[in-house]
Amino acid sequence: MLLGISLIVVQGLNPVIASVMVPGLGQMIQGDRSRAQTFFAVEGAIWLSYFGFNYWGDRIDGSARVYAIDHAGANPARRDDRYFDDLETYLSAADHNLMVERYASWFFPNNLELQQEYIEANSYYGEDEWLWDSLASRSQYWEKRRQAREHWRRASFMPGFAIINRVVSVVDILLFSRQERFGFDTGGNRIGLYYKF
Repeated sequence: MLLGISLIVVQGLNPVIASVMVPGLGQMIQGDRSRAQTFFAVEGAIWLSYFGFNYWGDRIDGSARVYAIDHAGANPARRDDRYFDDLETYLSAADHNLMVERYASWFFPNNLELQQEYIEANSYYGEDEWLWDSLASRSQYWEKRRQAREHWRRASFMPGFAIINRVVSVVDILLFSRQERFGFDTGGNRIGLYYKF
């Protein structure tokens, strides 16, 4: 019964609104199954790509973090991206901390108290320290994270493609519908043009 009600509601929708909601649904309402299936397939491919790219980006990034723990002694309890970004840039936490001290002196040249606060807030000590076992290992880590970022970048394009798919589906409904949308209205003692939306 619920399925029957759902079908009645779907069939009662304006095809344009239906296509905005789900590309291909407007074509299905108008009885054009082949076009509808094309839009459904494209929409499915877009969202599968979105979730797939995000999934592989997360997997590769997780693998890179494990690699950093094994080859640089990174803190496995850290989850923040900034920490793992700094692992790409600096061979060791000591190198990073030295740069933080330089930044502190540049940002607060005449205020030792603010310099110290900046250093304490942005340096890594104790369990957060790292030291790469080789430059090759750090390069391998960077490459893994680059691949992860590339997957996330591709995923970020997918919602845009979903919007384009909706626009194309609406244009298809408006321009290539089997229903007659334009014509002459000669009923009721009047003559004019009509357009069905």
